[in-house]
Amino acid sequence: MSSALTQDGAVSRLRLRLQEEEHNGLAFAFRFRLIALGIVAVWLLFAAGPARVGIGVGACVTMMASAWIVYALRGSPHARAVQLAVTVLDVTVITIGTLVPIPGAPDNGLWLEQVFGRRSLFLYLVIYLTASALSYSVRTVILTGAASLVALIGSFIWTALDQARAYGIDLAGTADLWPMARGIFARLIGPGFVTPEAFLIQQLIFMTLCTGFIAIAVWRARAHLGRTLSAEGERNNLARYFSPNLVDRLAGAENDFEAGRESKATVLFVDVVGFTRLMEGQPPQQTINFLRVFHQRMAECIFAHGGTLDKFIGDGVMATFGTPDAQPDDETRALRCALGMVRSVEAWNRGRRTRGLPVVRIAVGVHVGPVLMGAIGSPNRLEYSAVGDTVNVASRLEHLARAHDAVIVASAETLAAAVNSGGFGAADSRHFRPVGAVQVPGRGEPVEVFVVGLNGKA
Repeated sequence: MSSALTQDGAVSRLRLRLQEEEHNGLAFAFRFRLIALGIVAVWLLFAAGPARVGIGVGACVTMMASAWIVYALRGSPHARAVQLAVTVLDVTVITIGTLVPIPGAPDNGLWLEQVFGRRSLFLYLVIYLTASALSYSVRTVILTGAASLVALIGSFIWTALDQARAYGIDLAGTADLWPMARGIFARLIGPGFVTPEAFLIQQLIFMTLCTGFIAIAVWRARAHLGRTLSAEGERNNLARYFSPNLVDRLAGAENDFEAGRESKATVLFVDVVGFTRLMEGQPPQQTINFLRVFHQRMAECIFAHGGTLDKFIGDGVMATFGTPDAQPDDETRALRCALGMVRSVEAWNRGRRTRGLPVVRIAVGVHVGPVLMGAIGSPNRLEYSAVGDTVNVASRLEHLARAHDAVIVASAETLAAAVNSGGFGAADSRHFRPVGAVQVPGRGEPVEVFVVGLNGKA
């Protein structure tokens, strides 16, 4: 159930992002179309005859206005219907603007004969179809291609009727419609082409293939964006917990982090001793700033030693070493992380003293043992975390630091495992002194512990 909800949330976020990209695409297409149509209008002023300028510039202005309508209503609930209507309008304007003869000129069929021979309408429609890719919408590309095909077929019919009328042929009333139309097209095409059927079908097939290729290209671009967003979402989510050197490996793994998995891990707890008293009388923003600096310093230590940031708990931090995969030196890295935290706070305190601020004291507890890793919480708010007796003991050891005037309290099992791994030598061990077996609150059997004093020494 929770997995389905999580997946639904990811799909919803992806859908919203794709809609955002479509809106951005419409804005980009609007600006591009204004520039392109402006260039065409200027070109027509110089290249077209005076009688033809009115039609060409009028078509450009109409399409500029239609582009603005799509852009202005891109966030409307009726945006798709507007897009459909405007696409049909644009294709109609292109068709009429291309096929209509010059006003006032003798209507002897020469204009359509020239337009048909140069394939002018076909080329304009292909350009318009290509520009639809800027919308970043497969639906818009297919719609534009379909409208262009209809316009192309309509232009064939328009041309055949116009040429038949120019030569006094009643094309609509003849019984042999296609043979008569075929003869008209054969004369327009000339002897340089095989058959009229091949000439006409070639344009239709070419338009269909262009639509398909452009639609596939847009679909692949959207799919790539989806994969990129999903991967970045996974990486960002993993970066909340794992050290940077593990994020890339975990992002590509097919692990189900919601399923519980038992493993051996070293658990570390650290918090600020006397935090309530330290923040007494401070404004809320000052408290938040303090916690941000503290959390950042602790997280840097955890990640620097290859640990996993489990969670922030108010003025405390929980980390694990050996998750998601156990390593031979987990205990060593955890203890060195604890020592690194002490040094980091000492450096922080040197700066605080110069500003007249009170020093900060921390308490760290470290214990090793079996834990259960998995996603816990409600279906709407999951958290990847470690649970079990090992976690409870580590938390209790951190609280015992106050009673023993220590900054670090580590279980004997943790120190022994670190020494046995060969990575925690005498120079590291000398910081710890044995205390013996201590009673851990809420636990029946005592735990043998080693501590690091307030001065960072045994």
